[in-house]
Amino acid sequence: MVVKAVILDFGGTLASGEMDWQDFHLGVLGILRGQGYTVELKKLKKAIGAALNRLKRIRAQGKETTLEDVYGHALGKLGLPPDEEVLEMIHDLFKERYVSTFYPCTEEVLEELAGRYKVALISNTISDQPRVLLEETGLDRHFEVIVCSRDLGIRKPNPKIFEHVLERLGVEPDEAVHVGDSVEADMEGAINAGITPVWIKGPEGEPWHGYAISSICELPRFLEKIKAQH
Repeated sequence: MVVKAVILDFGGTLASGEMDWQDFHLGVLGILRGQGYTVELKKLKKAIGAALNRLKRIRAQGKETTLEDVYGHALGKLGLPPDEEVLEMIHDLFKERYVSTFYPCTEEVLEELAGRYKVALISNTISDQPRVLLEETGLDRHFEVIVCSRDLGIRKPNPKIFEHVLERLGVEPDEAVHVGDSVEADMEGAINAGITPVWIKGPEGEPWHGYAISSICELPRFLEKIKAQH
């Protein structure tokens, strides 16, 4: 097999992430009250819940929206205007409070991959947080293409998001490998796009009988094995 490109997932593949949602909601409440709006936390959470349910329906169709759209919908539920400046403040707060921690070998692996292949990233997210974090750490230099699902309005496993990245990389599907931790989003999405999938095993033990590794640390050597098999 000729591997010219490696497409990587972000969360659960290159980094772990966590958010204190209570703290975030209190922060959003503070932003709204700072703008002169009288809002109760209970009503805010209810409005956000309704907006997230709408997001689920959008995503069930293989589509994606933006964090600004989601919270703009929540503000509408509260009878507040979807003010662009306020929504930007909420997005900035999200990026500030969402804590991503790169796995110990991520930087070394990215450097090694970038020396051998075209490297791209596809992250399912309503925020541009993965791109911002890669830019802030300088790790973006290893990627030729970085795509957050919010950029295109579609998300994995929709094959169109993979096809978009392949076109930008200038490679054929059978020349690419996609690595991720979700069987549904990453593995099935890659297969539907004609790309070779490599699963990063999760603790939940999802059923998967294809190529698999325990962490991103194993990827460079594993790719050499794949290439040798064909």
